[in-house]
Amino acid sequence: MRILVIAPEQLPVPPIKGGSVETCIYNIFRRMAGKAQVTILCRAHRRLPRESTLAGGAGKIVRINQAGRSSYLMAALRKIRGKHFDLIQIENRPSFVTHVARAFPQTPIVLSLHSLTYMSLLSREQADSILSRVRAVVSVSSFVTQTMKRRFPKYRRKFFTNRNGVDTDAFRPQPASMKQKLRLKRGVPGSCNILFVGRIVHGKGLHTLVRAVAQLKRRYPKVRLVAVGSSWPGVQRQTAYMRKVGSLSKQLNVPIRFTGYLPPDKMADAYHLGDVVVCPSLLREGLPLVSLEAMSSGVPIVASSRGGNREAVAHGRSGLLVKAYANPAAYAWAIDRILSSPAVYRKLASGGRYRVLTKFSWDRTVSGLLRIYRRIAGR
Repeated sequence: MRILVIAPEQLPVPPIKGGSVETCIYNIFRRMAGKAQVTILCRAHRRLPRESTLAGGAGKIVRINQAGRSSYLMAALRKIRGKHFDLIQIENRPSFVTHVARAFPQTPIVLSLHSLTYMSLLSREQADSILSRVRAVVSVSSFVTQTMKRRFPKYRRKFFTNRNGVDTDAFRPQPASMKQKLRLKRGVPGSCNILFVGRIVHGKGLHTLVRAVAQLKRRYPKVRLVAVGSSWPGVQRQTAYMRKVGSLSKQLNVPIRFTGYLPPDKMADAYHLGDVVVCPSLLREGLPLVSLEAMSSGVPIVASSRGGNREAVAHGRSGLLVKAYANPAAYAWAIDRILSSPAVYRKLASGGRYRVLTKFSWDRTVSGLLRIYRRIAGR
């Protein structure tokens, strides 16, 4: 099977700058390259060649040196003009579908959705036109799939769920000695670190976590908040929101350490800077990789009970979910429950690791996607 994958226009593959969609593309299709002939089109980057091969030589990555969504897509289509593919997968860009369908009218198109964001930006007529042109829509969580089915019941048979995975070899538990070594290196020694990982923007809820940690200070005087990330992958500059969070932490006397942007090859170590990872997102996200990576690392997770977090985290077994997702006191209670009980800590740490190993491997994701391809081939 010859598969074309069209990545979004913003970040390169492999994900040398980060990006959850790009991480998923790379981890899925480098594994699939042994089972199919894969071509990935993605954004160019000065550190990467214009073309490179996937594992085993059964696929390649072609990089497009064009900025802007429309310019990127037109350049990408010129690159593959005259080529033949058995299936085209478009990653998280519904607006690409119409142009790709015109260029390849006989080729089945699969739209991969990592969230509701881009479909929600479309008018009803635009969405209907796009959904009529695709053979299937594969979402990263049942939350996204079921929401789409409710919104577009006419196309409900086209919607499938195939959950993302995590690299369980890279993201794995570490002994206490290694944790302390990593913390000393980053200037956050000790054993009462609350960790935030992700984009530092309002929707991710870091301000809520600052207020939660402030409520923990009386019981845990040495508590510290560690924030790993930036406003966008690869960006180091401070934003107005970051300054707001910093000002709030000073006002509430909450020690906070911003690591800034960390490249993907440093992220597995980053999870061990924290004793508890908190994902206080206000957004209804597809399937947050942060929750999966924290569990795989054997670090207890506290997450908002929103969107795909409810599928990633098994409440009380692999982490704790917070229904009052904008309430700092609810997060403080959940964090305290973990820090105050070694038994709860061990249960969630081991339960999270077990859940990822049994339900969220990348090989499982690849097998699931191939099953969907075979199912839609006969339609």
